[in-house]
Amino acid sequence: MKLSKVLTGLAGCVLATASLTGCIVVDHDDDHDHLTRGSLTVALTIDGSDDPWACFDHDVSGVAVSVEDEDGFLIVDAVGDCDDLGLTIDGLSEGYYDVDVWLVDFDGDAMSDIVRIESVDVLDGADTLVEVDFPWTWIDP
Repeated sequence: MKLSKVLTGLAGCVLATASLTGCIVVDHDDDHDHLTRGSLTVALTIDGSDDPWACFDHDVSGVAVSVEDEDGFLIVDAVGDCDDLGLTIDGLSEGYYDVDVWLVDFDGDAMSDIVRIESVDVLDGADTLVEVDFPWTWIDP
């Protein structure tokens, strides 16, 4: 008899015995932490329009978002396509955040005023919506 067959049979017996004794393997790593955290969605309109063509009309490439916590520490900087008319930032801890939003051109340079929304309340397990409108007068040509 080959040693590999003996080891395979022995391993099968060990596994069967473990299941009979009620042995249960538990993984204590919390890989699902993101499910209990909150998210922040920035919804964008340009001059009151939620039509993606407004981005093209004003040569806007993207929307930039910066999120700071209550103590003023930068949590995240993100840039999304203007055509999406917003973006969502996941994995935020429950708390209050200051959110800066501005438009960027095709080179990634700012091309609008910065809109600051203070004390945005993010709750665990929920998505917080922040709506921002950029009148055409706030967009640099």
